[in-house]
Amino acid sequence: MSAIERPADIIAKTGPSDAIVKNAWYLGAWSDEIAQTLFARRIADEPMVFYRTAGGTAVALADRCPHRKFPLSSGKLDGDVLQCGYHGFRFDTDGSCLSVPGQTKVPLSANVRSYPLVEQFGQIWVFPGDPALADTAKIPHVPWTSEWWSATGCEPLNARASLLIDNLLDLSHETYIHASGIGSPEVAETPVEVERDGDVLWVRRMMYGVECPPNYAKSTGLSSPIDRSQEIQFFAPSFYVLHVRIAKAGDTGPGFLSKVVYGITPETARTTHNFYGICRDVPRDPHQKPFSGQRNTVREDTDCLELLERWIVADTDNVPEVSIGIDRGGLLGRRIIADMVRRENGSRPR
Repeated sequence: MSAIERPADIIAKTGPSDAIVKNAWYLGAWSDEIAQTLFARRIADEPMVFYRTAGGTAVALADRCPHRKFPLSSGKLDGDVLQCGYHGFRFDTDGSCLSVPGQTKVPLSANVRSYPLVEQFGQIWVFPGDPALADTAKIPHVPWTSEWWSATGCEPLNARASLLIDNLLDLSHETYIHASGIGSPEVAETPVEVERDGDVLWVRRMMYGVECPPNYAKSTGLSSPIDRSQEIQFFAPSFYVLHVRIAKAGDTGPGFLSKVVYGITPETARTTHNFYGICRDVPRDPHQKPFSGQRNTVREDTDCLELLERWIVADTDNVPEVSIGIDRGGLLGRRIIADMVRRENGSRPR
């Protein structure tokens, strides 16, 4: 891994992009969202319909009947067979057309696309690109959503995915946007260390003897001063883990650990599924849920980023941005994704 020294070394004159990487694994749903009913969701600008078979296996097909393009999510399930609600075309779990009305011969072109899908740790991953490139080894290994106490959700974001990635790779905004929950002055004041390992990016911030934010005081019982670490692990182009440690100042033990996860899944070029989760290393108690202010934090970011998206679209002059040291992680994240888009389009990365 190599350290990054200056923003100018990372990228120049490139603003937030609305390009979508197709050849990548995306979090398409939390496991508890998918049942033996039809569920529609657009992933990376691909309309998909999800459901479970009678045996519990999750399926993702193109949400478009090849006959008259009627959404299959408006059809019905007959056992494991999906029947189009318009003219009754019937499809197996692999997308093959089993029958059509009025004739015994099924056209070869009547099949629908089946998307590679992997379910693990309460997460459903789909691959919207070339199925031959769907290497399951590239799916982030994120066991905490099933092994630790966790709370998950999905918030619609009317903004391009790159704005959320920028937001999460530069946590200095916590000082200002999340001041009432997880922010403190030291987050903005503390420099970051940045490292890259292929398409995985690390951004680290270590804070010692600092203020204890309100949410952490509620969840841990600690008071100021505390030691606090933020280690961001970003799996380009779409998944993010924030490894958090909170402890009484000077305490060298394990402290209080949590993992904040985000599946940053583009819906379209300018809308995003913001899958979020907070995972805490505490015993599971079915009668009590530990404090979590994650949903409020997500909503604060949503308001900010949707406002920013509107201003970007309205900025017809395309005024260039000014970047500073705290932007090192976000700028390198942009660079990695831009290179992935170039590779996918057959052009040479810079």
